[in-house]
Amino acid sequence: MGNKLLDDPLTDSEQKPSAEIERDGHPKSPAAQSGWFGSVFKLLLLVVAFGFGWVAANARRDQQQKEHLSSESSGQSRIAAAVTVTVEPAARRSVQRSVEALGTLHGFEEVVISARVEGRVRKLFHDVADRVAPGDLLLEIDSTDYELSVQQSDRALQVELAKLGFKEVPDAKIDLTRVPVVVKAKSIMEHAKSRHERFVQLAAKKTVSPEDSESAANDYRTAQAEYDNQMIQAESGLATIQLKQVDLLVAREQLANTKVSVPTPNVALPGSDGVTYVIAQRSVSEGTLVRVGTELFRIVISQTLKLRVPVPERYSAEIQRDQQVQVFTAAASKPFSGTVTRIYPTVDSATRTFQVEIQVPNPTGDLKPGSFAKAAILTRVDAEAVTVPLSALVQFAGITKIFLVDDGRAKEVPVTLGTQTTEWVEITSPVLPESARIVTSGQTALANDSKVVVRDSAKSTREANSPSPSPTAAEPHSRGSRE
Repeated sequence: MGNKLLDDPLTDSEQKPSAEIERDGHPKSPAAQSGWFGSVFKLLLLVVAFGFGWVAANARRDQQQKEHLSSESSGQSRIAAAVTVTVEPAARRSVQRSVEALGTLHGFEEVVISARVEGRVRKLFHDVADRVAPGDLLLEIDSTDYELSVQQSDRALQVELAKLGFKEVPDAKIDLTRVPVVVKAKSIMEHAKSRHERFVQLAAKKTVSPEDSESAANDYRTAQAEYDNQMIQAESGLATIQLKQVDLLVAREQLANTKVSVPTPNVALPGSDGVTYVIAQRSVSEGTLVRVGTELFRIVISQTLKLRVPVPERYSAEIQRDQQVQVFTAAASKPFSGTVTRIYPTVDSATRTFQVEIQVPNPTGDLKPGSFAKAAILTRVDAEAVTVPLSALVQFAGITKIFLVDDGRAKEVPVTLGTQTTEWVEITSPVLPESARIVTSGQTALANDSKVVVRDSAKSTREANSPSPSPTAAEPHSRGSRE
């Protein structure tokens, strides 16, 4: 049985696969089974051959694409080796030279109004930011005590006038011999004199006794002394009258000082018909008790301001009086005009600077005293300044440079800038050659000693102004502008 199974393992129909059983239930013949296996094998060979062919075709196609891309990249690298740029020559322009300095604006005159008498503030007439003219009343101090002091001094003066018989204060050249008491003493003296002279004549004739003659002489000397005494009293009375008059004037002045007014300056502002002040600070209120010297107001002449700036001593030979100045402040978008009016004669040994005073007209009040300002003092005009277009600048890592085109290659040149506008900038160093050609576009793709191809600037301008520029052409110029 075992040999039978070994010789024919497929005799049992239940153990044969269903694919080897014919439709009628009878098993296939060996010839039929071998033909079926051959067909399957051929089919497998065809599938494997087709797979190998497909893989080989894909490999050849990838190799061709790589070779094509490699050729294109090498061609592009050969093209990119020369950067297309536009150039412009360096231009020489007239540039206004200036010396810049920073300082603080001050009022033309700043006045601190202080109390000259003691008392309580009765009324305020102006406040901060008010414009006042010379003579305008600022505040009033209680004047009751000073009015009484004036009356007292006046009464004391009248008493002294009455002693000498005057109704008004005489001048210093008055004849005191007309004073009543002096006139009386003079009359008595003259009578005693005449009596003494008569007794002297009678004594010579020996008609009177020596005792009577001596008595007449004594009366004359007494009358003369009384006259001199009355003259001295009159002079003393006159001096007392003058003293009481001064006391009265002081009392009246103190009474007047209870009304605090704007002072009248003796300076004349250039370009202004009159002087006005602006109140910068008020230090007291109504009811405040003030003493002599107490600060009441701070007022400023702001029609013309003074800008004081420290200037390095190396510019001492360039700064002159009457030079024009442009004054810039953070609060104004436009500069203000000024004039150098005063140059201090000494240099500060600590800062090595000297002070320059600039007058700045301020009729509209746009400038505020105390503001920070920058002054550009216009010194001279340089007619041979070397300038390049603003688009030529390249800034990287804090270094400003330009590119020059020399024999088809770009030359990198670090530069120091001077005067600048919205279109051009001055190159102060190094000195550029006369035939220098400055790269104005495409410099962002350049390095030192890069090959360049100069494009016509007029053509590039037309391309830049075309209605639909390509993004790739506009992008390098945009990057150069930002740098």
